[in-house]
Amino acid sequence: MPRTTNQSPATPAPEAAADTAAEAAAAAGLPNTAVMQKSNLYLNRFATRLAYPPSAFNVRYWGGRPGHRGNAEHSHTFLEICYVAGGEGSYLNNGVRYPLKQGTLYAARPGSRHRFESVDGMVLWFVAFDMDRESSSPDSCRMYESLCELEHLFLPNAGQTAVVHLWQSLVLLSGDADAPPDPDVIARIAHSLLYAAIRFFAERHGSLHQRQSGDNIPAASAALAKAERYIQERMSRKLTLKEVAQALYLSERQLSRTIAEGLGQTFPVWLRTERVRRAAYLLAYTDQSISRIAEDTGFDTISYFNRVFVQTLGITPGKFRKQAGSDEQDAQAVMQQYLHLLVARHKKQP
Repeated sequence: MPRTTNQSPATPAPEAAADTAAEAAAAAGLPNTAVMQKSNLYLNRFATRLAYPPSAFNVRYWGGRPGHRGNAEHSHTFLEICYVAGGEGSYLNNGVRYPLKQGTLYAARPGSRHRFESVDGMVLWFVAFDMDRESSSPDSCRMYESLCELEHLFLPNAGQTAVVHLWQSLVLLSGDADAPPDPDVIARIAHSLLYAAIRFFAERHGSLHQRQSGDNIPAASAALAKAERYIQERMSRKLTLKEVAQALYLSERQLSRTIAEGLGQTFPVWLRTERVRRAAYLLAYTDQSISRIAEDTGFDTISYFNRVFVQTLGITPGKFRKQAGSDEQDAQAVMQQYLHLLVARHKKQP
């Protein structure tokens, strides 16, 4: 897995940084600076209200910027999705640092404290938006809301996905000075991009509708969705069935039955599965130390974390990180492989 550094022997001028990042993007066949600038103007004029079945979006802003070196830590009330079209850097989200490289797709959920930085500058595409719930289907609202609850939204090697191809097409069409684009066509492509993006993240990051591991867990009830959000937000500390049930105004028996019927697991097994799932993701996609990951996912000691991780996935955290970050294998494929094993091993386990 690529690692980032905050130091460089020489800091290039802003113009040189923009040129370097833009050259990398051009080498990948991506839009140039002039096209991005025209696209920004067009999209921020004609693609701000996107309402087509089954969902409606209100866009706060579109952007495409070469040589982007970073920004100050901030948060906002909407979802922001970014794509690294060229260059390298790092992304800090709620204290967790992720390495950025060309082909990385990531998102900042509402309320998260985040910023990014790059020594040499990156070509970054970004869009910030929220969903108009009154004009969207219930399924679309649930998918969007479940995505906004997820802590880590980060996908390396996304350059050949449908989401990025849609984004590239949108930028090229809206930034074409020789052939003025049709506003309705642009709006429809923009809508397709946002819907595809939230669905893509939801599918890859374990939304309640389709888990990341592809384990075909049945659709969860509203109570189960609330229970999952509760433990995700408090995973770093000890949690009990009684505490979670009380927070949801349920009896322990009701919550146990909900978990058993929805996931085929007992509460302790489900909680342990979620802890290991989160730990595996942090190992694969961040530079956090193993001891910090153990602490953040609620394990009392690193030795206990190592033991549970090996018992669950059959591999040590260190070896898992090395395998997920190797040049020969894609981290997402490794995650799919091990998380499928995780759920299969523990489903309906007493």
